[in-house]
Amino acid sequence: MWFAATRSFRAVDKVLKSPPSEFSSDVQGQKPEQTREVLRYLASEINRTYFQAYGWGQIVLGAVLVLLLAWKTPRNHLELSVAALMLFIVIILTLGVMPQIISLGRNIDFLPRTPPPPGYQRFWKLHMMFTGLDGAKLLGGIFLLVRLIAFL
Repeated sequence: MWFAATRSFRAVDKVLKSPPSEFSSDVQGQKPEQTREVLRYLASEINRTYFQAYGWGQIVLGAVLVLLLAWKTPRNHLELSVAALMLFIVIILTLGVMPQIISLGRNIDFLPRTPPPPGYQRFWKLHMMFTGLDGAKLLGGIFLLVRLIAFL
């Protein structure tokens, strides 16, 4: 998701740098800044949709992983604890942090960035929290994967 989210905004600039002639003719009545703003809004909405699906998908996969590790015999409490922590993190991100990011993002989508609009700093703090916790969850997953491979 980190890759997809950053690439979608870069794609906007790539399209605007060398747009196909059909695209240019379709948006010729708009100022370039307006076209960029509309395309960035579209990228934001696509990212929001992906992140919501990503979160709910991880909740399902995390719950399955926790159940499988709980039923495993002999039960490894370290692995089960790491998986449960990962599931807890994804629940917090999906149900707590992400809705706030989405709401704030929609509120600031069309506002000028200079000076930063109200909510802009909070948006980025939540974004950084999301990325940090998602990174911690990724490390937990790598830990579990290494343990799985080591004990095959």
